[in-house]
Amino acid sequence: MIRRKPVSIVSAVFALAVLLTMPSGCSRKNIAEPAKPVLNTAPVSAPAPSEAPAAESGRQNGERFEGTIILEGMEETIRYEHVKNGLIGFEMDYDYENFNRRSESDRESFVSVWDNPGNPENYLEVRFSPLNADAAAASVSEALSVDYDISRDDSFMLARAGSCIRIDASAEKGGLRMPDHLQMVYIVPAAEGCRVATAHYSIESAEGFGRRFRYFMDTFSAIAGREAPSVSGTWQTASMGIAEDGTMFPEYYVRFTDSEILYGHLKNGQFVLDHSNKIVSLEETAAGGYRIQAESSGGGQYTYQTCESDDTVLEYYETWREEDWPEMYRGGASLHRD
Repeated sequence: MIRRKPVSIVSAVFALAVLLTMPSGCSRKNIAEPAKPVLNTAPVSAPAPSEAPAAESGRQNGERFEGTIILEGMEETIRYEHVKNGLIGFEMDYDYENFNRRSESDRESFVSVWDNPGNPENYLEVRFSPLNADAAAASVSEALSVDYDISRDDSFMLARAGSCIRIDASAEKGGLRMPDHLQMVYIVPAAEGCRVATAHYSIESAEGFGRRFRYFMDTFSAIAGREAPSVSGTWQTASMGIAEDGTMFPEYYVRFTDSEILYGHLKNGQFVLDHSNKIVSLEETAAGGYRIQAESSGGGQYTYQTCESDDTVLEYYETWREEDWPEMYRGGASLHRD
C-alpha cells in the first residue's frame, strides 16, 4: 500500500489552477498522508445505516483485517485493527499502518504516524462522558465557541451508531480567515452517558484526514460500559531468582490496581514496589477468569489471561492479539497465586 505524504500549499494551489482550466504453562490454547486543500470536510459516501444499527460487531479487540476506502476518486486498500474498549464503552476500526493507537485509562487516541508524537496535529480521540448527549454537546459547543464559529447537526448519521450529534469547528471566530487547526466532534448517545469522539487535523491535511476519520467513525458504536473488575491478592512470577545464601525467590511479586500492574519484592513481609505498567483493559472472561491487557513504559504490549484449567494461574502472552498467542506465550513471565 502506498502512503500519501503531504504536498505543499503551493503545489495544491497550482494543481487546483490546472484543474480549473481542464474539462471536468497450563495447556496453552491454539490459542498516508492526504493531500492538502481545497478544503472540503463534507462526509464521504458510506453505507447507509440500517433502521436499527448493530451495537456489537462480533470482532475481538486487536483483530486485524482488510477493507477499502475511496480517496481522491481512487480505491485504496486499508489494513484495519479492531478496537473494543469496555471501560470507555465503544468499538471501532482504525488504519493501523497510518495511525498509532495510544491507550490510556480515560481515553483512546489514534495519531498519524506522520506527526510528531509529542505534539500531534492529526488524530482522533475518544472519551466517555457521564453527561447525556445534549448536555455533552452543549459543553463541547461552549468550549469550541471561544475560538471557532461552529455548526451543529443533531441528527447526523453514522453507519453503525445511527443518529448522533456532530459539531463542526472549521471556521475561525469572526470568519476573517481559516483556522490553522480544525475539529469535528461526534457525540454518540448510549444507555449510560455518551461517547465523545473528536477528530483533530491541520487545515493543510483537512481533506484527507477528514475523510479517513469519517471512515473510522462509520465503524464506531457505543457498547455497554462497565466498571473494571478487580484482581485481588499478591501474585508471583514463575521465573525465580537465587539469593546469596542459595535460597530461591520469585523474580517479582505482582499486585493489581484498577489502572496499574505493580511489580516488586517482599521485604520483611512488606511489598516494595520496583516498577509498574499501565493497564489498558481489564475484563472478566466468559469462564469467570480475567483478561488483562497492559503496556510497559517502553510501549511493549502484553496480555495476562486466567488459565482455563487452573484459576490460580495467569498466563502471559507478549502481545494483545489472541491469534498470536501460541507463538508469544512466555511461561516464565506467567503468574501464580497461592
